[in-house]
Amino acid sequence: MDSDVTTCYRFVDDGLRSVKGDVTWVIGEWRAVEGPVACCANGLHAARAPRDSLRHVFGRRWFVAEARGELSSHEDKFAAGEMRLVSEIPLLVLRSFAVRVARGSLDYLEAQHPLDPRIRECVDAAEGFLLGETDLAGLLAGRKAAGDVIAADARKDVGGADTARAVASAIAASCAADGDAGSWAAAAAAASHAANLTSDAMTATAAVRASYDEVLDVAGTAAAARTAESAASLARSAAAAGAAAHASAVTAARGGFPVDAVSDPYFSAFRAFSTQQPDDHYSAQAVTLAAMIAEAV
Repeated sequence: MDSDVTTCYRFVDDGLRSVKGDVTWVIGEWRAVEGPVACCANGLHAARAPRDSLRHVFGRRWFVAEARGELSSHEDKFAAGEMRLVSEIPLLVLRSFAVRVARGSLDYLEAQHPLDPRIRECVDAAEGFLLGETDLAGLLAGRKAAGDVIAADARKDVGGADTARAVASAIAASCAADGDAGSWAAAAAAASHAANLTSDAMTATAAVRASYDEVLDVAGTAAAARTAESAASLARSAAAAGAAAHASAVTAARGGFPVDAVSDPYFSAFRAFSTQQPDDHYSAQAVTLAAMIAEAV
């Protein structure tokens, strides 16, 4: 491959057209734009990493692409003067990824506290559906089981904000199994990420209480303050991730594409999340997704 070519990832609609703009793609053929390239203003847009691409699900078909020429970057995406679609990523990758991240959050949270088994039933049903071992009725039954965990009469038993977000990830993974793979996989990954960060924030908050309980001197006070600062940082990250997860789920449920206008009430959630530096949980998702694509394409 040409050293000046950048491998990237982008979505297009079912007819190989850009959802934003008037570009019609042909796999393997280069497309170009006129004028100076400026991300979010003029150019052909994509993300360098597949996990970042899931923040920008504009379309229902997902491709590995290549870009060349002038590039303009902004946060987790960029625009290029020239781009081509190289190979389509199977929808099964997105659906399987949604199941994997949802299950990963359940494993992560269960190391901290018990979870309602109905949440895992939902994820197991989604995986079984993808493997051909569970029919649609079984998939929907699993989805309902997870929904019952957060129903009004059961909310007191959810087990905390981290569990509620894990439930959201499980339901999104279930929806990805028989629905729009891209938007629901994005919702599952966002909710899983939020669940893990929230669990970390809850653990850190407990540590703050314990550290102040043990303060005996100035050094102890300083150590407790550092613990509190760390907990506050985690809480801010968890809040931003939770807002992004909510926005992703709303986007998937309404059958649209990610918002990109300040007038939309969910825009701030995407902005708050996209300006954060990747953390260990997000990076782990990124590694997993990249490996799944490498195996499939």
